[in-house]
Amino acid sequence: MTILSNEKPIVLVCAADDNYSMPIASATRSVIANFQSEHKLVLYIIDGGISQLNKHRIIKNLKSEQVSINWLKPRKQHFKNAQTSSTITTAAYYRLLIPQLLPKQFNKAIYIDSDVIVKGNIEGLWNIDIGEYYLLAAQDMGAPYVSSPRGLINYQELGIPPESKYFNSGVLVMNLKKWREDKIFEKVMEYLTINKQYVRWHDQDALNAILAGKWGELEPRWNQMPYLFQDSSWQDSPFTEDVFNQLINNPEIIHFSTGDKPWHNSCNHPDKDLFFQYLDNSIWSNWPAEQAVKKERQRRMAFLHNIYHMVKQRIKSLLKA
Repeated sequence: MTILSNEKPIVLVCAADDNYSMPIASATRSVIANFQSEHKLVLYIIDGGISQLNKHRIIKNLKSEQVSINWLKPRKQHFKNAQTSSTITTAAYYRLLIPQLLPKQFNKAIYIDSDVIVKGNIEGLWNIDIGEYYLLAAQDMGAPYVSSPRGLINYQELGIPPESKYFNSGVLVMNLKKWREDKIFEKVMEYLTINKQYVRWHDQDALNAILAGKWGELEPRWNQMPYLFQDSSWQDSPFTEDVFNQLINNPEIIHFSTGDKPWHNSCNHPDKDLFFQYLDNSIWSNWPAEQAVKKERQRRMAFLHNIYHMVKQRIKSLLKA
């Protein structure tokens, strides 16, 4: 890939709901702390329900007056039928709205998940020529190919060759112009509806299905995933010795892509502590306790909701008897 040096500004987009307010603060701060460029950085956060208190915390945690946050409000009705899980909420789909939500003057944007730490200078990622690709992404380390056990279940029905690589959607460089022109958002949403029984990894599956053969590959250093540490040495990995050592010792972006996040007690990621280095403890010290109270409240509400519906159904059945 060739390198461009004259595009301004650098556009970065993240998305989160309130549950990921602390992680997104760490992710954005890591970008700013390692950013070195003559270009201006424009930061957008797609707000999936972040409280005013946590918005204030995120801004304060940035520790930079040179970068302002632009908050974008998604239209949640787009995803009312989207599949979610205990770890994947509706906010995971918001990246699909980036071409619609950003000003039309921007034809390219970097997207990063909230559970990443950027160790390198993100300008290096921005300067990679996207060409005619719809996006740039790194091959998924947990599902390298569409035919992998964690790949696309229906790749054969879709006519995608088994050796086609499967990408991870946690770090993307997006060609907004081509997305808009070719209505990629609409195609992805249609795929999610029609192929619901085959979808496991939500919008990531849909993106890989719709954009097979139409995306450019980033070097793996731009999206280091925990699966890497399952290999005891480079010989056990799919990488050369040089690439493996770079991934272990000097990745540009660390992605905590599995269910064990740095803020979970169960997490044993070797770079877990790095996540907390980008957080001001005076700002976020109460966040874990607040989240615990919030989850307990949600659990109780869900329990009461289920009881209400059980009673309602019971009354209906008695009235029909």
